[in-house]
Amino acid sequence: MTADVRVFLVIAFGLPWVLWGVEQAAGVRIMYWAVMVSVGIATWVAVRYVWRPPDPAGVTGLRRLRPGWCAVTFVLFLAMSAAAVALNAVTGIYPADLDGFSALRHVYAPETAGRTGVPWDLIGRALVVQVLQFLLILPLAFGEEWGWRGYLLPRLRERIGTWPALITIGVICGVWHLPFFVGGETLWDLAPFTVFCVFFGVLLGWLRLVSDSVWPAVVGHAVNNTIVFNFVQVVVADQAAEPSIDGWLTGLSGWQGLLIMFIPIAVLATRTRRSVDVGIADRQG
Repeated sequence: MTADVRVFLVIAFGLPWVLWGVEQAAGVRIMYWAVMVSVGIATWVAVRYVWRPPDPAGVTGLRRLRPGWCAVTFVLFLAMSAAAVALNAVTGIYPADLDGFSALRHVYAPETAGRTGVPWDLIGRALVVQVLQFLLILPLAFGEEWGWRGYLLPRLRERIGTWPALITIGVICGVWHLPFFVGGETLWDLAPFTVFCVFFGVLLGWLRLVSDSVWPAVVGHAVNNTIVFNFVQVVVADQAAEPSIDGWLTGLSGWQGLLIMFIPIAVLATRTRRSVDVGIADRQG
């Protein structure tokens, strides 16, 4: 492990625990927003002051915006989420409510509970809210993705190969979330969450490699944390009348969602391996 990678990991893992301590002591919720920035800080220090490559922006995927790949990523995550929820409903994992949209009404207009029909006004309101959240979280998602996929992926890939690097970073990302799971029964959920992080990270990693840009991964991370997550919340039956949503069964984080994510991973890996092999790694400084 190179010195810059060691510095990156120490800062990326250390700052969230500092923030966790502040949150516990002060009783304020800051971790969700602040920890994503901590990965960006770790990347800046490792690249700027330890690694010092001749083209920092180029080797970490910042130079090429790739709007086409960003659009593909946005649509891909929406399509995967819809497919996962549809499969959940068909197999009985969790019922969708496309007659009354009870969960949507519960969140945005509880006074309309029990009504039937498609509430286009509520769908429009939810869409506006989720798009705004997506735009707000983009800078934070950048902090994480610049570190995990922009910087760490090509650095590890040089030394251990593509697939080991992709999977290793997925595991690292899962364990990195440990402060969110400490202090309750949710600690046991870290294992399945890490499995999701591996699939999620491999997909984002391939998007970063085939596009030679970190920006598609940023878009994928942001849309997953906002629109994709909340899509599950509003198309299922109202949680007041049904069991609570189990994240390990429903949506992309459920086992059916993992199978769905495997499809684009396989396509990206098999159809673009040659272009990737002559891409980023050949330009590392």
